[in-house]
Amino acid sequence: MLRDRWRQAREQLLAERDRWLLWTPVPAGLGIGLYFLLPAEPPAFLLPLVLAAAAALALAGIAGGRRGLAWAPYPAAALVLLLAGFALAQWRTAQVAAPVIERPGTRMLEGRVVLAEPRGGRMRLLLQDLRIEGLAPERTPYRVRISMRRGEPALVPGDRVRLRARLQPPPGPSWPGGFDFARRAWFERLGGIGSALGPVERIGRADRGRPAETVAALRQAVAERVTALLPGTVGGVAAALLTGLRGGVEQEVWSVMQASGLAHLLAISGLHMGLVAGTLFLAVRYLLSLWPAFALRVTPRKAAALLALVGAFFYLLLAGAPVPTRRAFVMVGLALLAVMLDRNPFSMRLVALAALVVLALQPESLLSVSFQMSFAAVIGLVAWFERRPRERIDEARAERGALRPVVDYLGIVLVTTLIASLVTLPFAAYHFQRAASYGVLANLLAVPLTAFWIMPAGLAGLITMPFGLDEPFFRLMGAGIGLLLAVARRVAALPGAAVDLAAWPAPALLLFVAGGLWLALWTRRWRLLGLLPMAAGILLGLLARPPDMLVSPWLEQVAVRLPDGEVRMREMRRDRYLARAWRRALVADRLLPFPEEGSEVRGALACDRLGCVVTLDGRRIALAFDAGALASDCRLADLVLTGISRFSCDSGVRVIGGGELRRAQGLAIRLEGGRIAVETVRERRGDRPWVR
Repeated sequence: MLRDRWRQAREQLLAERDRWLLWTPVPAGLGIGLYFLLPAEPPAFLLPLVLAAAAALALAGIAGGRRGLAWAPYPAAALVLLLAGFALAQWRTAQVAAPVIERPGTRMLEGRVVLAEPRGGRMRLLLQDLRIEGLAPERTPYRVRISMRRGEPALVPGDRVRLRARLQPPPGPSWPGGFDFARRAWFERLGGIGSALGPVERIGRADRGRPAETVAALRQAVAERVTALLPGTVGGVAAALLTGLRGGVEQEVWSVMQASGLAHLLAISGLHMGLVAGTLFLAVRYLLSLWPAFALRVTPRKAAALLALVGAFFYLLLAGAPVPTRRAFVMVGLALLAVMLDRNPFSMRLVALAALVVLALQPESLLSVSFQMSFAAVIGLVAWFERRPRERIDEARAERGALRPVVDYLGIVLVTTLIASLVTLPFAAYHFQRAASYGVLANLLAVPLTAFWIMPAGLAGLITMPFGLDEPFFRLMGAGIGLLLAVARRVAALPGAAVDLAAWPAPALLLFVAGGLWLALWTRRWRLLGLLPMAAGILLGLLARPPDMLVSPWLEQVAVRLPDGEVRMREMRRDRYLARAWRRALVADRLLPFPEEGSEVRGALACDRLGCVVTLDGRRIALAFDAGALASDCRLADLVLTGISRFSCDSGVRVIGGGELRRAQGLAIRLEGGRIAVETVRERRGDRPWVR
């Protein structure tokens, strides 16, 4: 029977030979993922060894094919791609290496402004070409990000400034499994962040002769023009959609858009790039078709695709060319190139090629939520369009009535929105610990509004801006954004609009991805086997439970999840970003303070002036804020946490002191079967270049 099963599987595999090429990004992605999963950075000499092994495998595959082993080149090619992905990720990590601020401190610095972005009542500066007091050139970061008060001087990209700032290294995760900003900063060559102390002095003007400065100045000018015409929240959203400068978008708007499932509309990605390129393509093709002398000599479709590609490239520059927008441009550019070459722009082969290009250029993007969600949505949609019965579509066209186009459009929007929402839901649970219950409803209203009103009006405003005719178009765009925000607020106000979830474990997401690829990339019935790992991944994710306690270094912040789901938090130092991240990690509606001295909360959390005791699942965890509490805690507790270094209990009870807490970079504590499990941020991150 086993032999029969193997024969059937082999026949299925050979029958789908034309789909094998679609799997090429998978081993490359596995190699990249393997590199980032390593607990320590591999030695530099491993890179040439990996490349040599890949070359040897490639030659072996070719030799096997020539000797009549028809199957030999394929496993060899998969291994070559895996090794190439690993080597590319290691090379990329070394290639972007730049100094990082070693410890927090106040220093005088000079730098050239690369980006000046308003952020509420403050301005965020990205500085490059730095000179920092007390740091030799070889220890000076390539870039730093500084927050300053808005006001004089009015800075533009290219200006050179001098200021005193409090600098610190880019922070790591606030809890084990949280977002690692330091890793992203490493690949952006961002070596420090901080705040300006006192006034900022401009010591040099921007050089308009440099293309980068010209584009950056144009970007800022567009954002200022839009916000001047559309003050308030609407202007901030318009500037974000046109230029990628999202500093004018208030936190309340972000929360509402996330709760309604519309947050993806605020980040320039594949949807926006596709709308800009698609609008230009359709408009130019229509206009060229009205010019017979041109249409008879040049195919309007190809000329329109070329002009749309130029427009998409300009939009990429105007948006500041962030990583997600670059990925979107690669995908849209390949689709337009396919149109110019008379190929199908909506094919899975094009998606696979785009994935390979993106991974080759930026292997670290594999870990980003934008890469994962955008490709998941595109793969799901292309797979659905590939399987739509053509005869049913032809019948619908033959029976088309007056309202048939409207019904068809609404049906396509509903189905595509449902598919995109479902396939991206596990990624939202993994990265954001939140799911929008009414995302399909909100997108059904918001996507057409964005596609046919907001983005075309904004594009018309950009085109007419040099001629001074942009105001009516930008105001029209603002009216559409007002409706978009009204939809988001109405949906977010519905009961249970946003569901907080425990962070999914990585194996759950990997199972879902593996099953989804199997379902989407094959065409025969055996593709349905992919539903099994997808279901297993979803089940594993839903069974995940949040930590019972989170602890920051030196016990500055401690949060406890009580048995009834209530979360209490103690803060010696306020940190709004950390509190927001912890609230989601612990699946809490709100964070309540620790009880006052001499009181307790339902027998699970009691505090006095020396410390607190947490009792969960029959185990006691002592938080010793004063040395006077240590003696009694050693007798009564199963685990002692204290900011005091070099202390141990004679009774053998485990003590995590100040030095260990600092090295741990944060703790997550879980009680599993009466056992206390402690996980540290440092253990999760490993010994990598971006880890201090």
